[in-house]
Amino acid sequence: MLAGNSGTENVVELLADALRSAGHDTMIFAPTIGEQAKRMAYRGHRVYDRISQIHDRPDVIHAHHISACFIAMAKFPDTPVVYTCHSAFFEIEAPLFHPQIKRWVGVDEACEDKCLARGVPEAQLSVILNSVDPARFKMRDALPEKPQRALLLTKNTAHLQSVRDACSTFNLQLDELGPAVGKVSTNLANELLGYDIVFATARMALEAAFVGCAVVVCDERGFAGYLASSNVKDWRKNNFGVRLLRRPTTRALITEAIEKYDAADAFKVTAHLRETASTDDYVAAYTSVYEAAIRLASTIDPVQIADANARWMEELIVTGEERIWYKIASEMCWMPRYESEYSRMSENISALVSHSDEATKTISALSSRTALIVESLSAAAAQTNHAVAQIDFLSRQTSDLSNELNAIQDHTAKSYNILFNLKLAYQTLVPSIFRRMNAVRRQRISREKD
Repeated sequence: MLAGNSGTENVVELLADALRSAGHDTMIFAPTIGEQAKRMAYRGHRVYDRISQIHDRPDVIHAHHISACFIAMAKFPDTPVVYTCHSAFFEIEAPLFHPQIKRWVGVDEACEDKCLARGVPEAQLSVILNSVDPARFKMRDALPEKPQRALLLTKNTAHLQSVRDACSTFNLQLDELGPAVGKVSTNLANELLGYDIVFATARMALEAAFVGCAVVVCDERGFAGYLASSNVKDWRKNNFGVRLLRRPTTRALITEAIEKYDAADAFKVTAHLRETASTDDYVAAYTSVYEAAIRLASTIDPVQIADANARWMEELIVTGEERIWYKIASEMCWMPRYESEYSRMSENISALVSHSDEATKTISALSSRTALIVESLSAAAAQTNHAVAQIDFLSRQTSDLSNELNAIQDHTAKSYNILFNLKLAYQTLVPSIFRRMNAVRRQRISREKD
């Protein structure tokens, strides 16, 4: 049974495929099931995320992290365990003594030293260097004389700009993959076929060189340099990893490494790795370790197992003491450190204070503007009241004039009626002959005046 958390998916898949091809039945246990595990299940592997789902007792448990290892050992206390340390840095990878673990494996010299420093007996420790499946990672066509396309594979970000700047100097088209840039490929074996030079560390560097790419070993932790036929043997012993990253990753060093690009020498590197780092020797080495552990299964003492389980629980179960569980939770970001959480909260409080200050300034400015608007509205209201008073005054004057006009109209109508009646009386009482004589007289008087 292969047991581990996320982070060793490629190793687990590599071993599971190789062991199945060799006729061995495998079960895979991981508390967290990712896309890769789902694809493995689709291809027929038995994948579990709950230990209670596993009913068949395995012959051997191959563990990759102490948390998943402890769960598997608790389920199968009479099954021997092989434990692989993949990192000399992370506590979740560090070996923790337990009598059920019969064999230990380090993936490079740094991990070997880590195991020895933690008390692993040298006789029970093997170094099995990482390998690559040649059936998945095909060899690319011959490299061009000058690189044209570059790929950055990374889990961290501090060196990104240095790589980008150096590539721009050579007009290299740079693509980026990895958790640090939010773009993860599920088919890296085919992706690598299209690149001439790759910036990477650890297994990613190994896979890129295995395919036939030229490789510059670097990340934000540090810079190793250009992978060449003269250093590939020594660098592989350290898994192209942290022990080699002795200098800071700068634009100048990356530029210098790109200038060392040599298509012919890169081919020599690839040829060496495809001969020495294939899965055939890898599976054979692990099979030998499994067999050695199984032979020691009868030496498992239940009393010693119970005592060791209690000690592991002290370290791994959450308590008030900051033991191994606290270190693992912190480094895996399952639980932020108090200092980090306090710093984050302080930043949030500072941001809130800053926003509050800005809001206060805004409110003050709005208050000033509101006061001006209120003052303007008051002046406008006063002007409006004055205008209304004038309108009322004019309205009253208009009403008085209208009344006077009506009175004049009545008086005029009465005068007209009187004149009209006088005219009628004159026409009735005075004979027409006298009216004509009077008219002739008026005409004569008028001519005499002329």
